[in-house]
Amino acid sequence: RIGLALGMTVLSAALEVAKPWPLKIVVDSVVGDRPLAVASRLGLGKPGLLIAACLGLLALTVSLAVLAVALNRTTISVGQRAVNDLRARVLTHLQGLSLGFFGRRPTTDLSYRISFDTFSVQSIAMNGLFPLATAILMLAGMSAVMLRMNAPLAALFVAVAPLLYLSVRLFGRRIDALSQEARESESHFLGEAERGIGSIQVVQAFTAEPLEHARVMAASSRALASALRLYVLQTGYSGVVNIVLALGTAGVLYAGGRLALAGRLTAGELIVFVTYLASLYGPINSIAQTFGLVRGGMSGARRVFEILDTEPEVRDAPGAREPGDVRGDICFDGVSFAYPAGPGGSEAPTPALRDVSFEVPAGSLVAIVGSTGAGKTTLASLIPRFYDPAAGRVLLDGVDLRELRLRSLRARIGLVPQVPMIFPATLDDNIRYGRPDAGDEAVRRAADVAGVSEFAASLPRGLATLIGPEGQGLSQGQAQRVTIARALLRDPRLLILDEPTSALDSETEAFVMGGIQRAMRGRTTFVIAHRLSTVRRADRLLVLDAGCLVESGTYASLCRAGGRFQRLVDAQEFLGSGDEEGSRFP
Repeated sequence: RIGLALGMTVLSAALEVAKPWPLKIVVDSVVGDRPLAVASRLGLGKPGLLIAACLGLLALTVSLAVLAVALNRTTISVGQRAVNDLRARVLTHLQGLSLGFFGRRPTTDLSYRISFDTFSVQSIAMNGLFPLATAILMLAGMSAVMLRMNAPLAALFVAVAPLLYLSVRLFGRRIDALSQEARESESHFLGEAERGIGSIQVVQAFTAEPLEHARVMAASSRALASALRLYVLQTGYSGVVNIVLALGTAGVLYAGGRLALAGRLTAGELIVFVTYLASLYGPINSIAQTFGLVRGGMSGARRVFEILDTEPEVRDAPGAREPGDVRGDICFDGVSFAYPAGPGGSEAPTPALRDVSFEVPAGSLVAIVGSTGAGKTTLASLIPRFYDPAAGRVLLDGVDLRELRLRSLRARIGLVPQVPMIFPATLDDNIRYGRPDAGDEAVRRAADVAGVSEFAASLPRGLATLIGPEGQGLSQGQAQRVTIARALLRDPRLLILDEPTSALDSETEAFVMGGIQRAMRGRTTFVIAHRLSTVRRADRLLVLDAGCLVESGTYASLCRAGGRFQRLVDAQEFLGSGDEEGSRFP
């Protein structure tokens, strides 16, 4: 497609070079007395030559119009396909990056880079590549014709090129810097606006509307101020370019007029020179005027390639292999982990796990308990390799997870996150999300076990009912049941449930946990729990405190030990006792 566009560009440039010649023929050979050899051979008199010149001009104009439409369509198509390909590459690359990367980058900024910065390739092509090719071809063709007609005047014609280059050099870097600043300011504003809208319930509840309004509008003012500075500089640049081009035009007109008065240049030849000025300076002016857009596109491209140049922290090792038939034995061997430093390295890494070691036989139901911030979710996140340990190893069936293919490992794990993620689709589609090829019977069984069928029966279309964005139309507990059904449908060898019943009432909690126990019989299951009522039937409890594994055993044995776990049980019973004294916080 680029080759086709360049071919049409060559043809268009050739037609532009020929465009002023019918007018020259009319002025010199029809109105004037300068004979035309071709007309004499064809036996054309002045009336016939006039008609031929008019038809030639019409044919050239029509051909250029048709070519312009075809060329524009082709170049736009090339640009759009390039944008789409670049978006696909960026999205694929982002999906392969580790969770730590997303924790350090605002989601809105990443969305802006995918949505808007990827247009940079189209901007560079439309405002740089093809206009530059057209201008070079026209410059070469017209310069050859003008040198043949009058070399000194042709030299004057191109004398403004160094001045144009100097203008580009003087303004280029500043335009580039302001373009980058404007994009970053606009991305920041979108993030602030999204935060203000996304947290509207809290904003209204705390009557913080004036505060949010001031914060969002301050970001808007900064973005608009950056854009204004860029526009002013681009306008000043355009003015300088117009002045330089006007100098060249005035010089050619003056010198050409003096040559015509001296009889060394015909009126038709002067018209050809002036027409070439308009035809050639137009593309050159277009390139110069859109140079700011090209530089802005380059700044956008840099932001996109910054993402593509980011290496994932968790990746397949060379020679990584398939897990094969997974039994589900899990072993943590001296595992330590710290979250990466804050943006710019201004904060020290945050220790989350310290020398954690334990073994879990296949088919066990393991509960991970501890106070907030103890490292429960971090520990579970190491099993699907959302992160890799800073020290130690996590083994599956005796094999270090880093030796296994990442996608194959995760395909054997079911995950129920603490905050249920519901997509704007039907209940059926939400359950099938991790296994779209599942049969209807498998979906129904997963929905029955997770308790989705119970409330779906009261919906207008059952499992085919459409759910709004972020689970609108479902209660928190119903949304959590959908995510449990989604995990169970994958029929995983390992299941990780992060607070799976935190949004459920006691009756539904017992129903769902009973279903999970039936479905996960013979499979290894990790349950992260604050509500200790959910872990009574666990085969093993892991008690974490400040990133350290401080206790391990059954519910009964840990209660008899009277250690950290017993204190957690006592505190929860105190807070949930419901009497006048116990219902208050100490």
